[in-house]
Amino acid sequence: MDIKIDIRQKSNSITLVVLRGEIGTDTVNQFKEKMDAIVNEGRKRLIMDFQDVSYLNSMGLGVVAATLKKVKKDKGDLKLINLSPAVQELFELTRLTKVFEICESEESAIKSFG
Repeated sequence: MDIKIDIRQKSNSITLVVLRGEIGTDTVNQFKEKMDAIVNEGRKRLIMDFQDVSYLNSMGLGVVAATLKKVKKDKGDLKLINLSPAVQELFELTRLTKVFEICESEESAIKSFG
């Protein structure tokens, strides 16, 4: 299965990244390249929407963590929204719920940037 990544500018400084599909062995490189391109464009306040992500493996989780590290280096941030139960469980098992800000909605994520 493919991964689809849609970019939506929410304000002059906040970018919504809508993910759809499976993020696994076959799609992780595509995911990494797209996230690197987004950050390299200077977008550093990101919201990742996982609503339509049916599967996320540890390599995909690594891309999400690497993206957070890159944007934080430029005084940015990354918020996560709409985690499916399976994706939420992966974040909980790896204790990354302590590292990432997981917001209830797109609106609350936008507000949390202050």
